[in-house]
Amino acid sequence: MNVNQHKGFKMLKKEYCHSASSANAFIDSPAYWVITKLYNFEGPVNARMSMGSAAELAAHEALGNPQLTQDKVKYKAEKEFDKLTKGDMLDVPEREWAGEISLKFANNLTEFGDVVSYQKETITEYKGLKYPIKTLTDFEFEDVIVDTKATAYLKRLKKGTLDPNWYPKAADVRQQMLYKELRKKPTMLLYASRSDIEAIDIEDRDPGMLLDIIQAMKTIEHITSIAKTKEDIIRMFPLNMDNFRWGKEPDSPYKQFARELWTKAFDFSIK
Repeated sequence: MNVNQHKGFKMLKKEYCHSASSANAFIDSPAYWVITKLYNFEGPVNARMSMGSAAELAAHEALGNPQLTQDKVKYKAEKEFDKLTKGDMLDVPEREWAGEISLKFANNLTEFGDVVSYQKETITEYKGLKYPIKTLTDFEFEDVIVDTKATAYLKRLKKGTLDPNWYPKAADVRQQMLYKELRKKPTMLLYASRSDIEAIDIEDRDPGMLLDIIQAMKTIEHITSIAKTKEDIIRMFPLNMDNFRWGKEPDSPYKQFARELWTKAFDFSIK
């Protein structure tokens, strides 16, 4: 390993692990990956993400305690939402939706049998990568792993089927194909809104999507090995913020932080 490689690897912590979320962020928006993974920038709490996490946790509790009434399951989801958002989003619709989605998840997940594990974390070495891959699976059953995805609503075609332009999302498929590869077990996606739900089997999806996410991890290792500074990595990518991860507001904290970094790295203002 040459000097530049040695310096580059120090940009990633010694205990660094690849993950599907990190690799997908890099694929969708390299600049976003730079600020969140390389600079560890944390933006404000996201209501939609908190909605999904709260709904999933309440569903898990419902599966473990069939005696819970629907009202209690919804209450648990709303309280978990309050915890995740630090009580700052009591009036947003996502709080109520979390409760309704939790019931959708719980009712559908019972069809898969008993839960073997929930939010199981594994760290796996993978051929061709210098860093291991961390996985965090939602609901594992005897024969399948089910990953839950909460959304405001599901886009459907007039004939009732899910709009293939929206579902399954490419990032979700890449994630599940990675989990299938590492855990050696079939995986499924379970999308739910407050009024709709659908499970999607990914068994017949393009196997190239697994290669895509592994290649993203290899690219992350490569750029951090050849760059001498973090600014070198910034200069490798244009600041394209046309991705949902950045937020809709033109002056979102993510965008402000990124503009400051890119301005400093290139020494000019970005309008």
